[in-house]
Amino acid sequence: MSETVHLRGKAIKIATGEDCEGVASSILKERNKEISSYYDTALECLYDTFDEEYFYHSTSETLFHITTEEVDTDDEIIRANYNSSGDIEYELRYYNGGAGFSECLEEAMDKLDSAKNN
Repeated sequence: MSETVHLRGKAIKIATGEDCEGVASSILKERNKEISSYYDTALECLYDTFDEEYFYHSTSETLFHITTEEVDTDDEIIRANYNSSGDIEYELRYYNGGAGFSECLEEAMDKLDSAKNN
């Protein structure tokens, strides 16, 4: 059943570019998770297996560690901001019958990148 979701959290950058694959592989090894044959990369396996803890932003080729708390639901909110330490804090409130966590986080980070470039 679909319902509105409101999440607030932080995205902490842990790797960029080509380093993402190696970091993903290390995280999987630390968690004793083998990469199944249907995954093309360690990054794909990490993102699929631990999608609420790790997020890969394909536009910026950046891997983030995610912390999230659920908040009371009301109107849709999709936003992200840099904090003083350079990490990204995000807030998402959405109806999960029309969108998913990754899609909304991607939109929030795209807005953040767009605002940064203007």
